[in-house]
Amino acid sequence: MSTHFADKLVLAPWALKQLGVDNFDRLSEILRAPEFEGWTEDGGSKFVQQLVARLPKPAQGRSVSDDQLREYDTNVVGHWKHITRKRNLQGQTLYPLYFQYLGLLLTELYLDRYFSDPEALLASLNQAVEAINQKADKRSQLERFVESDLNKVAFWMATGSGKTLLMHCHIRQYLYYMGKAGKRQDLNRIILLTPNEGLSRQHKDEFELSGVEAEYYDKDGATLFTGRGVDIIDVHKLRETSGEKTVAVDTFEGNNLVLVDEGHRGSGGEEWMDKRA
Repeated sequence: MSTHFADKLVLAPWALKQLGVDNFDRLSEILRAPEFEGWTEDGGSKFVQQLVARLPKPAQGRSVSDDQLREYDTNVVGHWKHITRKRNLQGQTLYPLYFQYLGLLLTELYLDRYFSDPEALLASLNQAVEAINQKADKRSQLERFVESDLNKVAFWMATGSGKTLLMHCHIRQYLYYMGKAGKRQDLNRIILLTPNEGLSRQHKDEFELSGVEAEYYDKDGATLFTGRGVDIIDVHKLRETSGEKTVAVDTFEGNNLVLVDEGHRGSGGEEWMDKRA
């Protein structure tokens, strides 16, 4: 019985299968060469050229068409260029690395299906669960997905891999697909939970560099900002009831996009998990 964390995941192998491959190493082999970083003359990425040319064809098991790959690529490039405009003024043009690009590409795939046909997404994910369970013993059986699971996605990436930049793109991706589905007006807040005040300040600076509107959550003036940008709050300020320096959890009831920064020391332990939940 495998004890590796990656072998317990469902979403990762499911996403890879949509591209017609069985493991991440195959995508790495296709894209990791430095000469594939950057944009083409037509404004797309060099990565998508490689994927279209070297991935198995749709007739061979890939569920994402060439046209869909190019459409997702157009979105990814647009989001990336937006958040790096100010950063590029500092001298060096920033391009996504291959693993960053793949994270954004697979986010496109997931959000497209989540907003356009959640029932089909649920059925597809449960097919992946069944395939894993057929190979596992009874003690390792995974539970089937239910609809309420679909709005929770985690990104497992190494420290220093650029998670902050990807998160800024994720916000734009989410808003794009929400708008495409005609549901943009349903969003109440975008909330970023951080482990402490120091990281809240760091995130505020990073949002400014990326051209993403963001502020520290202000319970007295939040109504002016609601729905237009990101509310930043460190998790230790959340309480059951509001106080002078604390905020009641039920203040945030509604249809929110909640981003959780767990990639830093100090974000572990029962207190963090309880408050996040």
